[in-house]
Amino acid sequence: MNPHKDIDISYHKGNINKPAVVLIHGLGMDKNIWINPLKSRILGGLLPLHVILGKSKDVKTVYEDLMHEGYSVIAWSQRRPMAAIDAVVEELKEVTKIAKGLTKDGIILIGHSRGGLVARRYLLEGNSSIRALITISTPHKGTSLSKYAMYLSPFADRIEPLFSKTKGQFSSAVRRSLNFLKSEALKELLPDSPFFKILKDKPRKGVYYLSIGGTYPTLFKISGIRIPDTLCKVIPKGFCPPELKMGEGDGLVSAESSILPWSDEHYNYELNHASILFDKRVREKILHAIEALR
Repeated sequence: MNPHKDIDISYHKGNINKPAVVLIHGLGMDKNIWINPLKSRILGGLLPLHVILGKSKDVKTVYEDLMHEGYSVIAWSQRRPMAAIDAVVEELKEVTKIAKGLTKDGIILIGHSRGGLVARRYLLEGNSSIRALITISTPHKGTSLSKYAMYLSPFADRIEPLFSKTKGQFSSAVRRSLNFLKSEALKELLPDSPFFKILKDKPRKGVYYLSIGGTYPTLFKISGIRIPDTLCKVIPKGFCPPELKMGEGDGLVSAESSILPWSDEHYNYELNHASILFDKRVREKILHAIEALR
């Protein structure tokens, strides 16, 4: 039972003498990406995650790993998952208050995609109980794909009325995706956005930083066509963004952008933006880093 009715939260109460771990999902996602991935959807709700993961039924995340190791671990669904980062930071403040009641050994933040930027912005609030920040495929320098999404925004305005009164799972997914394309949150991820210009954070003494990025841009395949990196074959030479280049991006975020500038350690894996959350090597790297803090 969730005693915090105003927050859609799931948590496991572990050993109070171990740090509590707060998991922060990315733009347009929800807590299922951590606790029940096969129920989750990506790209603003357009696609179910199993499209990327294939037929795999045994999908685990660090939520389960940490739970089995006796850590208190928390995941929540942001009330407005496509709201501006500052709005999500206010929610994270509430969640960390809950986390404090589950541990005597501090709090670790793990953010996927935009979730890592939410954590960085939150750290400016000065919470002294934070012991580590771990980011996974976070666009620390923004993502140029936000620019291409902005080009599609006018198109979204035109077709939205066609689905505004229709019902069904497909129509619902389309509406979520259109809202995703028009969201202010997406604009924040532009490399030159006001968010990045104003974000003046720096490493904090006593906080461990780990960042992880991906270098395999194929999110899924249709009839043998790789999406979205096949776009590089039709985009004029020199204009293909690194997010879509094999060895340079994970399909949504470039490997370079995924590096937290003051990270104590950074690792790249040949994985895409979604599969990086479930890869055993990545999960073990995160668990070992957390264990080393004790």
